[in-house]
Amino acid sequence: MLSQFYAVYGQEQDSAKFRLITKASYHNGVLLPHRIAMQHMPKETTNGFEVNFEKSSSDTKDWERLYNSPTFGVSLLYTSTGNYDLLGNAFGANAYLLLPIFSTARFRLQTSWGWGLGWVGKKFDRLNNYKNNAIGSKLNLFASIKIKSEIYLNPTNAILLGAAFNHWSNSGIRRPNLGINIPTWSIGFLHKFYEPTTRPERLTKLEQKAYAPEQQNEFTVMPIVGFTSISIHDQNIYEAYALQFNYSRLWSAKYKINWSWDMFYNTAFKELMERNPLTQNQTAFQSGIMVSYEQTIGGFGIIAGWGTYLFDQTQRGDPFYHRFGTRFKLGKNIIINTTLHTHWAVSDHLEIGVGYQFRR
Repeated sequence: MLSQFYAVYGQEQDSAKFRLITKASYHNGVLLPHRIAMQHMPKETTNGFEVNFEKSSSDTKDWERLYNSPTFGVSLLYTSTGNYDLLGNAFGANAYLLLPIFSTARFRLQTSWGWGLGWVGKKFDRLNNYKNNAIGSKLNLFASIKIKSEIYLNPTNAILLGAAFNHWSNSGIRRPNLGINIPTWSIGFLHKFYEPTTRPERLTKLEQKAYAPEQQNEFTVMPIVGFTSISIHDQNIYEAYALQFNYSRLWSAKYKINWSWDMFYNTAFKELMERNPLTQNQTAFQSGIMVSYEQTIGGFGIIAGWGTYLFDQTQRGDPFYHRFGTRFKLGKNIIINTTLHTHWAVSDHLEIGVGYQFRR
């Protein structure tokens, strides 16, 4: 009887219309002092609780089969921060895609990457909370990278074990903005509101080649805007503009390599340069080139890029810039861009762009 159950369950995919899953997990972790200036902040371990609502894919689209039946989800996390007096408690909500790494009849190993909105209970205040040099706003962006294992007790219930890296940041719109990093381990429980049956076999390498993109070249023009601040002494919000010309080469249906020429004009840099007699007569205009890797998941992309300035009179002293974030495709030609513009691990601002894409 048991062998018959696992024979059926080993080829899991439901045939029901709705494939809903719920999860609940306890998280235990630490506040990570990733800067020397933050060494005073961790006081105790963190404790949190997370609930997830997920829907497994229907395998009706090519990219779903390429990624071996991924799962869509929404996460709600409430946790202590390791220092209630300075930071209070924190909340994070994000959407994510759970991608399988390894799967058997009774065990699954998966990874997810997602971001959304977060809330930190206590922020920096020059009079009442000046020792909090990590975060300058209560409303923040929230990002989480996870690896999760599911140990099945029966077709619809499983024990969860996992690890996560959770990050809160306002992307530089309020200072200070060193950010809050809380890595955690977790244990929880999963329940499926459907009875799994069978699923298509894993694609062979020959079948995967059949999904190779017919059009392998993309050209994109994208205007971008972002918002940032200067320091704890100047909480004005400054605009940061960019114009990107991008060429992409689609090497497979799963990833592409992008080469970009960027033009920047950051009004925060302009303000700082006008205050400095050595740079008053120079321009805040910058230009650079960037190469980036983009993981493509249907009409969604996860991007990580490294660029260098070709022209820069701001005298910031850093020749490199980086981008991390996502891109969404609307229809055939419209691209929605949400990326963090950073200099190494220090966020400068969140970029929001709408681009037009040509393909051939």
